[in-house]
Amino acid sequence: MSTWEEESGARRVVCPHCLDTIHYDRTRLFVRDHENNFVSRDIENDDNELRREDALREAFQECSNSGGMQRHFLPAPYLRNGEPLTVALVGSSRAGKTHLLASMIGEVERGALDAHGLKATALHTDSHRSYLDERVLKLRAGELLAHTEQTDFAEFADGLLVSGGGTDRPRPVVFFDLSGEDLERTGRVTRFLAAVDAFLFVVDPLRALPLPYLAAVRERTKQRTDDLGDRSFGTVLDRLPRHGRPYVDKAAAVVVGKSDLIRFEPAVARWLTAPESARPTARALREESRDVYAFLRHHGGPAWLKPFSDCARCTLHFASATGGQEDAGGFPQGVRPRRVLAPLLSIFAMCGLLPGADSQEVGL
Repeated sequence: MSTWEEESGARRVVCPHCLDTIHYDRTRLFVRDHENNFVSRDIENDDNELRREDALREAFQECSNSGGMQRHFLPAPYLRNGEPLTVALVGSSRAGKTHLLASMIGEVERGALDAHGLKATALHTDSHRSYLDERVLKLRAGELLAHTEQTDFAEFADGLLVSGGGTDRPRPVVFFDLSGEDLERTGRVTRFLAAVDAFLFVVDPLRALPLPYLAAVRERTKQRTDDLGDRSFGTVLDRLPRHGRPYVDKAAAVVVGKSDLIRFEPAVARWLTAPESARPTARALREESRDVYAFLRHHGGPAWLKPFSDCARCTLHFASATGGQEDAGGFPQGVRPRRVLAPLLSIFAMCGLLPGADSQEVGL
């Protein structure tokens, strides 16, 4: 075994599903067969290095799973690269989390990270292609995505290998997108939250902002305002370890999604039309956070700012996954994402993945 493989095998990471501490183990490798079943495969003993490395990119490792959860597997690249970064989207079932993540991945796929000195490839090619086909491409074709279904086991929606952030190896970045109903549960399905590195809290303006001109949209979508905030925010934040401190020590970003609905508000217009290729400096992130905080505090109330109040490091953003309203079950005018990368870049900056960013200044 090479020195690189020995170092990789010795490095331990937390399983994002069951919270076991695991390391790369070549004796527990599997591949998927044509029926999508996991089949044990001896890959490491292949003497052909090119063939072996290609097979390892598509392989999975079975988790030791000492917590008694259902049998589960991790992509081998998750264990053979740099320190993983896990990101969870939090919000009610109709907040727009799924559309936001699909738009984010779509922007990454078309190379929007290049302007920020980052490169992203698929963590696992087949899984990533499935996510593109079922989420990203459907949304970009103007289809309304189905709501995320409830589950008994939390799996990440998609994963990337991100490089260029000053690290020697690419870092796996995986995204969890659970239904709002699941996020409000306190059972084993949300156990993974304790080990998540960063959170994207998605605010639905239809619920948060009692602006009169949104009444027609609320009536059409059968929603109503709630000055108690999003219940999933509190449930998730209350579950996170604080280690005796008053704040959650996790990177966090609050995103006012569907901001196209409020695009004529001066504070929203300023940021929604800002070029996304601009470097997200600590100063610019503080300015946007200040404007979003003031806007939410004035129109929505303090309950919608709970993530900002509870997290030691947090930024706030305006964004729109589609750029327009759904009509007749789709987006006939197409989708035009606005500022969907800004929250992700903020998370990257706080977690040391953004070149040139002062990770100690962002989110304070």
